[in-house]
Amino acid sequence: MRLIVLALAALAVSSQAARAEVPYLDDRSDAAQLVRSLYNAVNRREYARAFDYFTTPPAKSFAAYAKGYADTVSVDVLTGQVKADGVAGSVFYSVPTAIRAKDVNGNVRVFTGCYAVRAVNGTVQEPPNRPLQIESAKLKSAKEEDYTHYSLPDCQGGESVDGEAEPDDAALLAMARERFVREMAFDCDKAADTLGGAIDPQVYQIKYRPDYAGPDEPETAVTLFAFACSMAAYNSSEAYYTYEKNRGLRRVSFAAPNLDIKYSDEENRTLASMTVSGFTSDELLTNSEFDPGSRSINHFAKWRGVGDASTSAEYAFKGGQFVLTRYTVDPTTDEEMNPYAIVREGKLLPSPELVPDAE
Repeated sequence: MRLIVLALAALAVSSQAARAEVPYLDDRSDAAQLVRSLYNAVNRREYARAFDYFTTPPAKSFAAYAKGYADTVSVDVLTGQVKADGVAGSVFYSVPTAIRAKDVNGNVRVFTGCYAVRAVNGTVQEPPNRPLQIESAKLKSAKEEDYTHYSLPDCQGGESVDGEAEPDDAALLAMARERFVREMAFDCDKAADTLGGAIDPQVYQIKYRPDYAGPDEPETAVTLFAFACSMAAYNSSEAYYTYEKNRGLRRVSFAAPNLDIKYSDEENRTLASMTVSGFTSDELLTNSEFDPGSRSINHFAKWRGVGDASTSAEYAFKGGQFVLTRYTVDPTTDEEMNPYAIVREGKLLPSPELVPDAE
């Protein structure tokens, strides 16, 4: 009897040690993290937490669900690019997933498929709050060599309650608002106003024909969202998102040259040299607006209130994306407007050129 008790105690200690080796993850901030959290709970033998991630129980009972993992030692998980659709106050995410499960006998099995995750608009909820939850999982057996990012399935949008393939305007707006608030709340003080319904983004419709499309094929529609991010004394900032059926909802990044600027004086009134040392990207633009006529976003950032030092740029919509076509910099605080062209007509100039007054 004593040997049995000691064996059970050793087994309990071993199980606790195994759980301790797996860092705790309970993250419902996005759909992919929720799927990773699910298998984190499985690896830590916290089956009640895993079971609770589902909207509809994945087994007839919790006991049956836990029993299904009785012989499982560990589960590895890979997730791919998440796609989203919005319908009737909810956003549905499809998560391409591959898992590799190892059992107590050392056998390894691989499954691939799609998880459907639902987020109910938080502004219309009443207590208790409903965070992201898993609506369903459709996985099938695969070869062990398929456990790679390259072999993940292409999940074409989440499962919606009414089967609509395309979100309507209201659902798409709700989806964009939720994404902006979730991703940019730390950088944008206006995100709280957007969350509370005080301000909504400006919305524009753009149509274009991809290079691969034939002349008889319909144009592709893109919805552009311009969100107010912050407001300072003489500058505002904006964030942009685009939605396209085949690409989903994406935050727009804007290319910008990285400048190495040197001055001849401590007041930065006289320019010594200015060179391009590579390119970077910005997720926020300053004092920007979209011009539907030219289908371009223009940006103008003052370095100080007088406006004698500044950056300006133009991003034209070409081939389904915003391309840097013009970039000028006025680097001197000399109380004069004397900008230099860095990029003109989409081409990087060999060296900065002073912009004539007439230009």
